[in-house]
Amino acid sequence: MGRTAHASRRSGRDDHSVEERNTLHRIEDDLADGWLETWARTGVEAIEAYLAKHLAFLTYLDDSATA
Repeated sequence: MGRTAHASRRSGRDDHSVEERNTLHRIEDDLADGWLETWARTGVEAIEAYLAKHLAFLTYLDDSATA
């Protein structure tokens, strides 16, 4: 017969990097002064990088179409 609808389960952990880190995450670090500005700046930088990549690709397509 065909495959079952149930997913097979692997034994062991999928994310070994969690075990490799011995530091704890502190919520106070996220809520420190300026966290919103840092979050917004990081988001805007990511959007700018994303748009720059698309602009570079569109420029490439325009250049190759006119050549």
